[in-house]
Amino acid sequence: MKFWWLAWKDLLLVVRDKKAFLTLILMPLLLIAILGSAFGNIMKENEDITIKKFTLGVVNFDQGQLSKVLTEEVFSKSLSKQIQVKYYQEDDLYKKIKDHKLTVGIVIEKDFTQSLMTGKGTKVKLLSVPDTNINTTIVQTVIEQFSRSVPIEAVVAQMAQPVQAGNPSGIVQKGYGKKPLLKETSIDAKTKLVSSFQYYAAAMSVMFLLMTVVQGVSTMILEKEQDVFQRLLLTNLTYPNYLLGKMLGLIIICLTQAFIIISGTKLLFGVDWGPSIPGIVIMTFAFVVNASGLGVLAGSLINKEQSFNVAGMFGTQIMAALGGSMAPLYVFPDWVVSVTKFLPNGLALQTYLELMSGASLSKILPAVAASMGLGMLFFAIGLIRLSLERRGKYA
Repeated sequence: MKFWWLAWKDLLLVVRDKKAFLTLILMPLLLIAILGSAFGNIMKENEDITIKKFTLGVVNFDQGQLSKVLTEEVFSKSLSKQIQVKYYQEDDLYKKIKDHKLTVGIVIEKDFTQSLMTGKGTKVKLLSVPDTNINTTIVQTVIEQFSRSVPIEAVVAQMAQPVQAGNPSGIVQKGYGKKPLLKETSIDAKTKLVSSFQYYAAAMSVMFLLMTVVQGVSTMILEKEQDVFQRLLLTNLTYPNYLLGKMLGLIIICLTQAFIIISGTKLLFGVDWGPSIPGIVIMTFAFVVNASGLGVLAGSLINKEQSFNVAGMFGTQIMAALGGSMAPLYVFPDWVVSVTKFLPNGLALQTYLELMSGASLSKILPAVAASMGLGMLFFAIGLIRLSLERRGKYA
């Protein structure tokens, strides 16, 4: 149990250091207040975005079957909740669009069906008035998807079925109306959008916890540089006890800091950390173990405190930037967000955001297990590194 007094010693050093107190406690709360207030609620939209039903003007010069499928089965039936189809003469349609009585219209040219079947392109003119991007995009997307998917299915149907009287193309019109060209996906009703205050509360927390680990590891390296480490070993303190004491001290300091930040943001700014309090507690502990294990590993590899201070703070800023503390994760591509989960702070921040969005404890258990596993792996590598270093000296 000798590692306990070593952890207690490190804790007392931090408590007595006023500069450390200001850096670890007050600075995160101050930055969260500034960033959260500056960005307001730009990440949170309380109003639902709805698309109103609109009228699509149609001029059909084609005598083939596919133009009827597009207008009658797709637009009129499959998309009846979003689109109302009205047929016009070409001059009347242009006049309606020009007078802003219609927002969007299409002109299906001659040989539309034949051109589509032979792969020569889709002969459709799309007309719209300015500032109707949503309606125009919906119609354009449907036509493009129709032009890609329907001809292939038509060829398959033509090959699979005999030619019927009155339907020389062999196309079975009935099948197309049943297959929707637009798919809807719904978000879980329990999912909540994260506000800027919530985001930066989590982002600044993980960043400053990393800075705390760097500061603790700097003390560890300074002990090695000043031969304090060798004196400690003379007291029969083993390598496992030494690293365990250092890691335990970092964990206690970081957990205390995290508790103050989470409680402070909740009381001062009303930040909602999510309905799962056990999830927040367990994920915080897992992240602290992960970060502390990485710090102990770094401390076992580096022997110069000054070099580590420069590299440690620089590395912390890089990890903070990649992990989402500098810029919101929402601006990064999906593959970058996935890669940053290998960083202790990146995985913790994304898990905190899930909890803030309403995730349950069971959903974040894989992230907790990954953080704990990485932390213990880092600790084991650091222990092996110190053992090899001593064997090299006294071999």
